[in-house]
Amino acid sequence: MKKITLLLLFIVATVSLSAQRISALTITGVPSCVPFSAFNPTNNSETVLGDGQIIYPDGTDFTNVNVSLNVGTDSYVESPNPLPTDWSSTITGIKVTKNDLSSWAKYNVTLKKIKPAALPLEIKTGAGNFDSNSWTTSTVGWAGACIDKNQTLIRFGSAKRSFMVAFNSAPDSLIYTIKYLSSPWSTSNVFDVDGSVDGISWTSIIQYNATNAMPLTSPAVVTKLKVSSEYRYIRWIYTTRVATANVSLENVLVTKDTSTGVLTPMEQGVRIFSAGNNSLRLENADQVKSLKIYHVSGALVLDEMYPSSVISANMLVPGMYIGEIGLKSGNVITTKFFK
Repeated sequence: MKKITLLLLFIVATVSLSAQRISALTITGVPSCVPFSAFNPTNNSETVLGDGQIIYPDGTDFTNVNVSLNVGTDSYVESPNPLPTDWSSTITGIKVTKNDLSSWAKYNVTLKKIKPAALPLEIKTGAGNFDSNSWTTSTVGWAGACIDKNQTLIRFGSAKRSFMVAFNSAPDSLIYTIKYLSSPWSTSNVFDVDGSVDGISWTSIIQYNATNAMPLTSPAVVTKLKVSSEYRYIRWIYTTRVATANVSLENVLVTKDTSTGVLTPMEQGVRIFSAGNNSLRLENADQVKSLKIYHVSGALVLDEMYPSSVISANMLVPGMYIGEIGLKSGNVITTKFFK
């Protein structure tokens, strides 16, 4: 009898702790880029508030909108009541209370707008390069909906959390490193990478699922994908997270579609080739801002800013390589060569 009583108390406590959650946010007539997501609050706490986030295209007007919050059938939004119509800044202290008044929780909710950047768009991760807390209303090129805080990479710690980039000209390729931070990949998980013309209607670029496993932490795999030149937005979403393991996204690069522009004669002369067993030759190096060299397996083997015309190739084993040459004009040239 004692065990049964304790079990019932545990169930009641668990139900209570799982209530008072905002699961969705919608604006009447205004579609979002990604689903609403939130860091959960602590129940009955004035200090540990939930943090809800959602992303909309740049230019969306939040000053006079009709917002609805889904809090389930066992709870209600106690305050503010009614909800405000101006969401152009973070709404603080939204209180969600259980119908039986047994507990409550508070949220701050931010509606973000993503501003497009010029191509090539590169988001380098790692210490000194990226801070997951750094997004502000002035940030250009990226936004996240509840990516993990205090990180130097882009980490997804729960379902529906997302990250996206936006750009203002035609792209050519999408390059990134993604890792499932456990082993093996759970075939019940679904993680989507999508592209969009307007940030509203999305087309799948690649999906990690039961038949297409996400790469694990080691060895790191660089993914390089050709994308539609019509895209102006790309997003990553942890759509279904069954196993309790996180995903990290690192070193994102969206290259520029040079077929829509014109290379100068000097830029047309840029090329890279093997100049012997231990060196590479970069013609017209004065036109080049960055050079990345990938092994055909996808591994990044060289990454230099403003490279010289002669480059040591001691680290390269014989085989085929892909050179990604970023020009000072913003154009990107992709070429293959052998060592």
